[in-house]
Amino acid sequence: MPSRLPPTSAEFRRRLLALWSRWWPVILLLGVQLLGGMALSPQRAFIPVYLGEQLGYTAVTVSLCIAAGRVMGVVSSAFGGMLSDALGHRRTLVLGLVGFAVSSLTFLVPLPWLAVLLWAVSDLAAGFYTLGGQGYLIDVTAPSRLGMFSAFYYWGLVIGGVLSNPIAGAVLDSAGFGVFGASLLALSLATAVGTALFLPCLRDEGSREASSWGSLLAGYSAIARRPVVVVLALLRFLPTCYWGVATVLIPLLINRLTGTKMAVALYAVLSQVAASLAQLAAGRAADRWGPKGPTLTALGVLVLSATGLAGSVAHLWSFYTFGVLAACAAWSLSSLSPRLVVEATAAEERGRVLGIVHTFWNVGMLVGSLVGGALVDLAVGLPFFATAALNLATIVLAFSFFRSIEKGRLGVE
Repeated sequence: MPSRLPPTSAEFRRRLLALWSRWWPVILLLGVQLLGGMALSPQRAFIPVYLGEQLGYTAVTVSLCIAAGRVMGVVSSAFGGMLSDALGHRRTLVLGLVGFAVSSLTFLVPLPWLAVLLWAVSDLAAGFYTLGGQGYLIDVTAPSRLGMFSAFYYWGLVIGGVLSNPIAGAVLDSAGFGVFGASLLALSLATAVGTALFLPCLRDEGSREASSWGSLLAGYSAIARRPVVVVLALLRFLPTCYWGVATVLIPLLINRLTGTKMAVALYAVLSQVAASLAQLAAGRAADRWGPKGPTLTALGVLVLSATGLAGSVAHLWSFYTFGVLAACAAWSLSSLSPRLVVEATAAEERGRVLGIVHTFWNVGMLVGSLVGGALVDLAVGLPFFATAALNLATIVLAFSFFRSIEKGRLGVE
């Protein structure tokens, strides 16, 4: 005789509703991330073409415009963290989506100076969007599942780009930049309105506003000086220096070796697919066994892969092996970053900590791309060797970070 009777239809419906009420904020957030990726990725992919082809900027001027956007990203990361703690993660996320709508106007204005000004809003908005989304994900997800859902969260941008970029290319070929910009404007505004209406407020966001901006700014300074936060920032900055190098140099070096764009596209596809799977594996491992093992493993793979690239940069196969492995490590570290913030900080300050960490991500991308371009002229493998050596220090910092957590010396007030 069975010990338990099967659930009745009413009981089954109650369980289903309970599951839905528990998980629907996560599901909606992942949907927002997908739509945000669909709005942002085509902007990033085609802005160099628009500035050069439609507005007549030279390649050097285009690169300076993109670099200026990185600087705006640094600004928004620092300010966005404070905004997220003050107004709430959901409102900050919506503000980022509204910023994407504003930056889509870049493709609709004929004045070059105005187009550049509007484009700067894109990187400013991306900081708000990232910090609001990450903060909301941390709020809505139990720490035991944060690693896996962080991987799904990052997948949204990738899948959004995969879905929207081919459509964007077809729109541009058939209708031009006017229809392209108008379509992105409509998508961004619809996503912003839908997020504001349907994404639930998990905590009383109004109570956050009771804190004055002055006290938040003073608290920001104290948080930034805390040793564990400095370590978190360096754990984000140093691996990102490699990614800044790889993002710029690997496509250029593959193209130089082969002379074909298909070889570059193959590397992009392989690295994105493999890195997405690695993110999920790292997140699941962190949920099951804690973040220490996956973090140290990813850092070890990054150092070994960058070293392998430095020693075999003259061979195409090295980019498809060591380059792809390094991408897996770098993306895994990105998905593990929210879990490390949760491990080391109090809930009411996580927006600002995420802001500090994301600021150092932006700085790492900027430093990596600039230093990589300077070192590659001295020796082709030197940028990869330099970042490998740099990340040996990251492994030491990671051991120190987890030792502090295990001993409870987090400095959380």
